Amino acid sequence: MSANREIPERLQEKVNAMPECSYGVVKVHVTLDDGSQYRDVYVAWGSEIVRVGVDEHIPFDPSRIVSVDRG
Repeated sequence: MSANREIPERLQEKVNAMPECSYGVVKVHVTLDDGSQYRDVYVAWGSEIVRVGVDEHIPFDPSRIVSVDRG
């Protein structure tokens, strides 16, 4: 896991446009540069991953995210 929890800046505007599931938090699905996908990724304030599923551990390097979709 990377200590970095920030999604790439180029994707932050897209996340900010999505509806919140909780105050300041958006649930998204992410796709990495190798094609692997993660569901239920919770992003606070459009940039910081706060958890994946029910775990605060982030099992991937956020800099490898190539796309985000509404979760």
